[in-house]
Amino acid sequence: MKFEELQELVFNAGIVGAGGAGFPTHKKLSKDIKQIVVNAAECEPLMAVDHHILKKHFRALVGTLKDLAEILGADEVIIGIKGKNISLLDKKICKEIEGTNIKIHEIPDVYPAGDEVVLVYETTGKIIPEGSIPISVGVMVINAETVYNIHNAMVRNQVVTQKYVLIGGAVPKDIIVRVPVGMKISELFKACGYTDLEGMAVINGGPMMGKLVDMDSDVVTKTTKGLLVFPETHQVVQRRRMPMSMTLKRASAACCNCHMCTDMCPRYLLGYNLRVDQTLRAASHAEVQNAESFTQSALCCGCGICTVVACQQMLDPQSISVAVKAELARQGFRRSNNAAPTEVRKERAGRLVPSSVLIDRLGIRKYVKEQVFRDSDVFSPERVYIPFSQHVGKPASPTVKVGDKVNVGDVIAVTEKTALGTVMHASINGTVKEITDRFVVIER
Repeated sequence: MKFEELQELVFNAGIVGAGGAGFPTHKKLSKDIKQIVVNAAECEPLMAVDHHILKKHFRALVGTLKDLAEILGADEVIIGIKGKNISLLDKKICKEIEGTNIKIHEIPDVYPAGDEVVLVYETTGKIIPEGSIPISVGVMVINAETVYNIHNAMVRNQVVTQKYVLIGGAVPKDIIVRVPVGMKISELFKACGYTDLEGMAVINGGPMMGKLVDMDSDVVTKTTKGLLVFPETHQVVQRRRMPMSMTLKRASAACCNCHMCTDMCPRYLLGYNLRVDQTLRAASHAEVQNAESFTQSALCCGCGICTVVACQQMLDPQSISVAVKAELARQGFRRSNNAAPTEVRKERAGRLVPSSVLIDRLGIRKYVKEQVFRDSDVFSPERVYIPFSQHVGKPASPTVKVGDKVNVGDVIAVTEKTALGTVMHASINGTVKEITDRFVVIER
């Protein structure tokens, strides 16, 4: 397969990053890639989808990675995985790839090992310049599930219509299910037998970076990785419930300027000029005379170490930095003084946060299960709501109209190839019942 054919295949299959913000994968592909880094870190506590894929589909991943390396002209493939999870990998296959350009690289069991800037450093020793992306250092970072989706497109001619999702937290047992894209999360929980959620809240994503689910309207998308249930009174939920106005007031009243939020920041420790304490102070005290205090928030990955581990005043620098970053992006502001760090800060090794420490700080130890079960139930929702925006970039535009008959895998929306976007497909057989500004509704 030629490079252009691969790009076309990945675009038409609607493949986006399955483990994060949903960057359209065909736009990551480049002939300048020298190293492919597979993100198998399973970064956040309680998450396990990548564990399942590595255990069940490792041979498929290896075969696809060989093909990708050949097509892209990459010198090596590095699978970044925590040491405690290497046992998930088939020993026979690991033996087969010894001496090849596919390498298993043990990364430390720290958070956020899955942040692409951290992961690239841990696996290659390279530091991505501020405000840049991995290709700037000749690297492509790709999630394990995304590789599996490419395998399905290359080998089975399958497009992305389903998503692996973990349901965990305050539930009797953690399960991994495969769900049609666009299925309402509330219906998924009912189908799995979780009908009594009184006094509970659901987080879409991990306990550090996930967002609260609106059970009335939210659906499973191409980036839904985990749905975690917590009591409404739990700190994971309460922090997300707090209005930004209150978060800022607390920061202005209680911040002691210790700058521990900066000292523990993973990207600061990699040499980035990211001063979380300055953003916190500037936002909470309306100190507008120093624009850099705001624009440096563009370097923040939103991991939450500053809030959960660093701040002894129980403030929330994470929410403030993420809000400032989002607002600057919305208004089109760009940081112009990005630098390229050449070495990490000398104190980095002593400030890495072990996952076990993070679990205790979050107060979620009792939700860590010894085993995660694969549930093979087939879900058949009567309706799905396929969002036009399930990815970074421009939303897709509908290619169908109300009344059209569609089958699983049919194209229903597309972003033009010149823009950053992807393709959306029907996830059930049925009829297009409604088209809004946000999604296509298909009824079985």
